[in-house]
Amino acid sequence: MKNFHWAIALTVCFTVQNIFGQDSPDFASGVELGQLEYEWLNEASGLAASQKNENVIWSHNDSGDDNVIYALNLRGEHLGIYIIEGADARDWEDIAVGPGPDEGESYIYIGEIGDNYSQYDEKYIYRVPEPDVDANQEPVETTLTGVETITYQYPDGNRDSETLMVDPLTKDIYVVSKREWEDIRVYRAPYPQSTTELNTLDHVATLSLYNVVAGDISPNGLEILIKTYPMIYYWSRTSEENLWEAFDADPVMVPYIEELQGEAVCWDTDGMGYFTAGEESAGIESHLFVYPRINPSVVIINEIMPDPLSVDDEFGEWFEIYNNSNESSETIDLNGWVIMDNGTDSHTISQSLTLAPGEFLVLGNNADGNSNGGLVIDYQYSGFSLDNSADEIELVSPEGTVVDGLAYDTNVFPNTEGVSMSLLDPNLDNGNGFYWRESLESFGSGDLGTPGGSNSPVASLVAIRDIQYTTDFSGDSPLLDQEVKISGIITTGSFRYDDMFFVQDSVAAWSGIMINYTEDVTVGDSVTLSGTVGEYSNVTILLGLTDFEILGASDNGIEPSLVSTGEISTGGDNSEAYEGVLVRVEGTCDNDDFGYGEWSLDDGSGPVRVDDFIYDEFMPVLGTSYQVTGILFYSYGEFKILPRDENDIVEILSVDENSLIPGTFSLLPAYPNPFNPTTTIRFSVGIPAGRDNTSLQIYDITGRLVETFVIEQIESGYNEILWNARNLPSGVYFIHLRFGDKSKSQKVIYLK
Repeated sequence: MKNFHWAIALTVCFTVQNIFGQDSPDFASGVELGQLEYEWLNEASGLAASQKNENVIWSHNDSGDDNVIYALNLRGEHLGIYIIEGADARDWEDIAVGPGPDEGESYIYIGEIGDNYSQYDEKYIYRVPEPDVDANQEPVETTLTGVETITYQYPDGNRDSETLMVDPLTKDIYVVSKREWEDIRVYRAPYPQSTTELNTLDHVATLSLYNVVAGDISPNGLEILIKTYPMIYYWSRTSEENLWEAFDADPVMVPYIEELQGEAVCWDTDGMGYFTAGEESAGIESHLFVYPRINPSVVIINEIMPDPLSVDDEFGEWFEIYNNSNESSETIDLNGWVIMDNGTDSHTISQSLTLAPGEFLVLGNNADGNSNGGLVIDYQYSGFSLDNSADEIELVSPEGTVVDGLAYDTNVFPNTEGVSMSLLDPNLDNGNGFYWRESLESFGSGDLGTPGGSNSPVASLVAIRDIQYTTDFSGDSPLLDQEVKISGIITTGSFRYDDMFFVQDSVAAWSGIMINYTEDVTVGDSVTLSGTVGEYSNVTILLGLTDFEILGASDNGIEPSLVSTGEISTGGDNSEAYEGVLVRVEGTCDNDDFGYGEWSLDDGSGPVRVDDFIYDEFMPVLGTSYQVTGILFYSYGEFKILPRDENDIVEILSVDENSLIPGTFSLLPAYPNPFNPTTTIRFSVGIPAGRDNTSLQIYDITGRLVETFVIEQIESGYNEILWNARNLPSGVYFIHLRFGDKSKSQKVIYLK
């Protein structure tokens, strides 16, 4: 059975963008490898692939952890805690692996380089030889000794940095600043770096980026990745060029599935791809992703069934091959090719057997569908068998070239009776068992596998924004009809016919979505779930859940986004953006009965409707002011807020504080909120005789004053101030408006 499929296991496809003219590298979309298993590795701020230990990655937490790093394998499984002897851990921001003083030795470099307020004159990089780690070991806890400290300062003032890289060609260390607005600076510590005296870095390049949070240099030293929160940028150089000269060229954007607080990237050990991970956020777990370099091979062993359960092995063994070359490539004929192992098994294909680009072929030991477990075989071989526990498969061309081959086992490969082993992505190294998974779909007589078709889909973990964000006039999701996996926090209980609820993964526009599910759910639970993106009466929804896991109650739940009534009303500038998002407005009821339990309120920017679709025990009073919290929903041609219970509708009783009579004032919701990097602070005042100024101050979450506005000659009525927080770290801030002896405060969230 010849089947064609052009994107095996790729739920979301990305195009590498050549934004300025540098040659584009060819990388595939991200493939999820697994959740970062260890519960205390919850703020993965750096990744580094071990050069000493196969299939091992090093990571560490952001500020607040002890002086430890963590080892994990390519499934995200926890391998151990490694204490860095004598090191301090104030704000570790990145980790790298590279050469060092002893030739042939691989070293771990840990960057104590974070400095949110640029207040520390000296920064530290710890260097220690890599220990031995087995990718299948039970977790250990051990202390690494022989730690060296490289102390440095910047030549041009203190900097906050989150990117540490080591050049494998020169052993030079590079640090990249984070926060300068379109003036990111690259610094170099040339080898050998002193471990006894203060090193002053050289400023060697400037990048037109912002919020640089990670980076890495490829193992051959010729390719560079620099990561910001939403994107990853790529540069290349020759071995004759200095690394910083590569930055003279403009970068290329490479594929990246944006993660919540994604602050880590590193090259694979062989340079054939790169890994990313994010920090846990709002109860959403962090996952490890790989972005493989595209492998346009004409033949790839893609699925293996060595041990069928529904029939005896001698009747039901098979394996599948796939042609991963591009569509314009020629069809190949396998006539004369040899199937063999490393022992005595061998079979020569003695008939025409064609394999076109994008096509699958199933080769097995029995073509009789009545006795082979319900298989449709494209070619029956003899003289070759698949051992249940460990064996090899090699495909050799008539010229004697091994075109593809692998050795499987039960140690790393997911080798289970009655279940085929399937490759996660045809661009991955099929000789690495960490890139294989058990098949999930049944076929024929009940064994699990996908012979002749694409492997069991492994839904890509995506941000809800990737599902919701659209510029299409229809409002339809760009991922319509695709299977995706999301993590988030439940924001409503079940409603309608107890078959709908909402999930949100951040406090931002485009961050909420409706879920079709018939079981009971609890507001505040953190969940992961997989399903198919659909549109239900012009509302984006996740249907047909194939996976639903409750991770537990989140610590803080989801805070509502403070918005104006006009911006989320029907026809408002941000109504589509806040569909499915928990919002909060304040305003006065201007229509108490549209029928069907709907009413509206207006804060002066335009009315928005409120619907009793979930909570139907409230009767509004015309002319009364309310604070309303709820999910923004769309139905019957109108956007409307759905309060969830009695706590979501609060009458505003302080009439004097919300009017404009002399001596009163009101602090309106800042917009946008969350914001990056600017938000408009809005307030109304009634100016009494003799008073002509008002003060407005901004505090961070620690109570530190970060900015003060003194407003002279203020006008009575509505006022606006634009606040630009670009030089401040992301986080929670408090706006404090003082008017005479009275004051009001409001929380805003700065998300970079």
